[in-house]
Amino acid sequence: SKDGVNKVPLLGIWMRRLYCLFLDRKDLKQGLKTILTAIDQVKSGISICIFPEGTRNTNEDITELLPFKEGSLKIAEKSGCPVVPVAIKGTAEVFEKHIPLICPSHVVIEFGEPFIVKELDPENRKFVGAYTREKIAGMLSEMEKENN
Repeated sequence: SKDGVNKVPLLGIWMRRLYCLFLDRKDLKQGLKTILTAIDQVKSGISICIFPEGTRNTNEDITELLPFKEGSLKIAEKSGCPVVPVAIKGTAEVFEKHIPLICPSHVVIEFGEPFIVKELDPENRKFVGAYTREKIAGMLSEMEKENN
């Protein structure tokens, strides 16, 4: 999560207890330390969920994803763990469309086929963020087709 969330009373404590790592986007050296910590956690058996867009996506079309941060998948590459693409639909109706209220909504979470970064062909391995983005965009597109 972004470093500022760590300073929110109670939320920061709760997130730290869930092994959440906080990233200061302005401090490259601290960012590298966070990635190294994440690699150690994954190697010790802790699963990590990463949102590689780096921020909340406000596009109306859910298949229009923001570019994925390539560095966000270094953890999987360096630890050798599989990447499980996850497509989430319906979260904007919970909060963004009703700010500052939180409203109930139907949220769909779909898990894609896992892959290991080192087993990808060289072009996809070089741009694993774009590869993962394409997989998730395809999943979201299928979710939209099922809805119509």
